[in-house]
Amino acid sequence: WLKDQELSPREPVLPPTKKGPVERFWNNFLQERSLWRIYTFKAYNGGVFALTRVLIPAWIVHYYVKYHIETKPYANVILKPRLFPGDTILETGEVIPSM
Repeated sequence: WLKDQELSPREPVLPPTKKGPVERFWNNFLQERSLWRIYTFKAYNGGVFALTRVLIPAWIVHYYVKYHIETKPYANVILKPRLFPGDTILETGEVIPSM
């Protein structure tokens, strides 16, 4: 009775997993192992990593800080100082002519 409960080396037999279209593409693409195919795959994986784990979370944090945490609205927008006729530009020493 206990002998029937032991698994043979080829058990358990699992049904094959269904692959999505992206995984099927990369499996077919990488069948022929060439250097440019491997580097293309690595570049794709690096891009996906950068987009999903760096850029999108950074954008979400930036949005939340800018629109929900800042005490003054649009506090992180810096306006240039106003220039009026007769004012002097500090960097160049140029005087703004009158109208």
